[in-house]
Amino acid sequence: MLQNIKRNTEYQPEILKRLHKLQLEMLCDLDSICKKYDLKYFAVFGTALGAVRHGGFIPWDDDIDVGMLREDYDTFIRVVEKEMGDKYQIMTPEVDKNYACCVTKFQRKGTRFVSYLSDKLDCDQCIFIDIFPFDCIAPTSHKAKNQQLITLFLDRLIYLCGSAHPIIPYEGMKHHIYAVICWCIHYVLKIFHFSPRVIYRMFVKECTKYNHMKLKNYTSFGDGASLKYHAKYNEIFPIKEMKYEDISIQMMNNIDVHLKRTYGDYMQLPPKEQRINHAPYIIDFGEIQD
Repeated sequence: MLQNIKRNTEYQPEILKRLHKLQLEMLCDLDSICKKYDLKYFAVFGTALGAVRHGGFIPWDDDIDVGMLREDYDTFIRVVEKEMGDKYQIMTPEVDKNYACCVTKFQRKGTRFVSYLSDKLDCDQCIFIDIFPFDCIAPTSHKAKNQQLITLFLDRLIYLCGSAHPIIPYEGMKHHIYAVICWCIHYVLKIFHFSPRVIYRMFVKECTKYNHMKLKNYTSFGDGASLKYHAKYNEIFPIKEMKYEDISIQMMNNIDVHLKRTYGDYMQLPPKEQRINHAPYIIDFGEIQD
């Protein structure tokens, strides 16, 4: 079934319900692979918040986010094809040089999920789970801020490789100035043959720069708030299980501290206008039966 969703509209309830059902099945399969190889994952961001506050999906949310320490992440993306290559694929710029995004996606083959932000990308875009590798944060405040700044810059460059027209959160003359700058950067990258893959390798190198030091603070880089939502090793481990809808998933051990650090008063529901999701341009469940 192919479903076009108009920009800035909400999901039809039956479509969101069906999406949640499929994502839950995908999460079970991810969990199965991780347990087979003794890999530790943990729910992060909206998925962790949903587990604690709602016992499952945040009602208006439409994706699943999991984190893994880099070593487990590397193993996971290596074994997916071997274990469930008939159903799933990993999407990164290493897999497809046209994928202009730093976020790794665990994708269900035979489906489509095309957002308004990625409708120009020439790569497979399927219904997905986002996977965030967590890396060591630099040991000093100055180096950590540099690490966050560099990874944020490279993340934005990767996006501009794929699009000359990103969403710009300004109006008037400021919007036009930023739009021209982004357009110029996009075509300079094209002229000098900078693909998302080339920049992604630089991004990963910076993310993993301090992993050999086995430091205590971890985060998933690529965001301007990466340092804010860091987690200490002893907050992540030992991993615990928590109910999520009708299954059990892995969570950080001290999820309360992490959620407060990330969201503040996380048990307070946001106003309706802030209840956002990734309502896609196209969603297609393929031959998967409801």
